[in-house]
Amino acid sequence: MKKILFATTALVASAGVVAADVSFSGYGRFGAISIDNPAPAADVEGIYTRIRLQIDMTTEADNGLTFGARLRHQATSVNGAGYGGGFNGARFFARAGGLEIGVGNTFGAIEFMPGVYMSTQSADIGLSGLGFHSLVTNTAQKGYFNWDAYSSGGVGRDGVEVMYSAGDFGGHLSYSNTGGVERTGLHVRYAFNDWTVALGYQDSSLATEDKIVLTVGGNVGPAKLGLAYADNDGIGKFALTAGVEVGAATRVDAYISSEDGAAGGEAYGLGVSHSLGGGASLEGGFTRNDITDVNAVDLGIRFNF
Repeated sequence: MKKILFATTALVASAGVVAADVSFSGYGRFGAISIDNPAPAADVEGIYTRIRLQIDMTTEADNGLTFGARLRHQATSVNGAGYGGGFNGARFFARAGGLEIGVGNTFGAIEFMPGVYMSTQSADIGLSGLGFHSLVTNTAQKGYFNWDAYSSGGVGRDGVEVMYSAGDFGGHLSYSNTGGVERTGLHVRYAFNDWTVALGYQDSSLATEDKIVLTVGGNVGPAKLGLAYADNDGIGKFALTAGVEVGAATRVDAYISSEDGAAGGEAYGLGVSHSLGGGASLEGGFTRNDITDVNAVDLGIRFNF
């Protein structure tokens, strides 16, 4: 992340010295994608691109409280069909020590729960994520991404959240009531040695969105392992994930997930990330979803700035 200090000392009458920090960061990724859909759906073959610019703004008040906001501009194109291309809704926050209160386009307690995603990168497998079937909170029978999360291309859920951390313990509570859908999310987490255990819960006015989530993740030698389970309104889903550094610049990621229920099944994926230096990397992946009978593959370049 490269930071630009727009205001360092602004002298205001009787207000003292105010320090404001505005930082820009983001990434670009581009390459080829192929999604083999079952008939009568059309296959997708072509170019995939995404550019994201993130702006983080903070200032510290005389009483030590930190106030801030986050804003993004993102544009994505898949095989010539684009979406996004504008600024999203902002998230505002106030922070003191390990306590933070956020409003607006909030992060969401389930979205921010450790172990839900395989990676801290924005794509779990390959260049684009290829469906994000490794997430135990995504199910073919109860829906995908049906929890509160920071929206990169929209106004978001316009909610409120409280985040707290103290040593190895942390917690996150979020709430929103938008478009007639009310959601309350919660997770607690505990870190010990190289391992983190987290338990999450979501209650929604839509029954299909109720969730209980348990994740365990940690390091075993050069491997990063994860085990997760979620009850998605009666549909259980397991996932086993692994990431292994196979050289100084190369990482291999893999997962297998299993969704129960009458229309359940398995999904699996394999991805490779090779660092090119300077924040750039070669990313590629393959996924297979037996439930939807979809094969997907992508390959391209990602660079951070």
